[in-house]
Amino acid sequence: MANNSGPSRREAMRLKAEAEEARGRRNARILWVSLGAVALVVIVVLAMVIVPTLSSQTPTAAQIQPPNATENSGIEIVSRDVEPAADAPHVKLYEDPQCPGCAATENTYGDSVLQLIDQGEITAEVITAHFLDGNLGNDASERAAMAMAAADEVGRFREYHSIMFANQPTEGSGYTEQQLRVDIPTEAGIEGADLERFQELYDGQAFADFAEASDEQFVDDGITSTPTYMVGDTRLQFTDAAGQPAIQPTPDDLLRAITEANAS
Repeated sequence: MANNSGPSRREAMRLKAEAEEARGRRNARILWVSLGAVALVVIVVLAMVIVPTLSSQTPTAAQIQPPNATENSGIEIVSRDVEPAADAPHVKLYEDPQCPGCAATENTYGDSVLQLIDQGEITAEVITAHFLDGNLGNDASERAAMAMAAADEVGRFREYHSIMFANQPTEGSGYTEQQLRVDIPTEAGIEGADLERFQELYDGQAFADFAEASDEQFVDDGITSTPTYMVGDTRLQFTDAAGQPAIQPTPDDLLRAITEANAS
């Protein structure tokens, strides 16, 4: 005789199905709660990484102009000895701190430029672009531009400019903070209270607006590559069509080229 005290087979199967469905819903809730927790952790980690980065890119110091800023958003290389002649040709040096060609030109002709400035034969300014930041995926050129402006504030722009290019890192690796805020200024003779002032201005990005204006001037002037040395509307040609030097790395021959460009 059959036992009728328990559920029928059909009822048992129904109860089993309901139990499995309930268990599935419970597991789904656990899964979504777990995924939510993981997502929250990811968001927190990203916030920890991104927020300091964005914060470090926000100037914290009042925006100022370098003492030797020009109307072209450049920085004049000031003579240490004499006032320039009234009719001295003016040279605009368009450079990107990460440009290997800029380093090569500066390392070859930089001393001659400084000598001509100190003799009162020419005047010159540096207009700094940072288009290579986008090409190379870093911000080293912009940081270097701000560092050079900070060096001008403590009277060491020309030294910093020369030493920076002499120590240019391999293209793509970018200047480190150690280089820009400690090594290069120290080699440029910035020390004591001046070094503290330099680092304060650099760390606070006090010249962020100026560096941006200089980069915009580069574009507005229609310059398409670096290095470009302009005398009026004439670009100095350092090599001829055959790739041979058209200007010798001496003050006399550089002055010749500048004078001819100024007269054209």
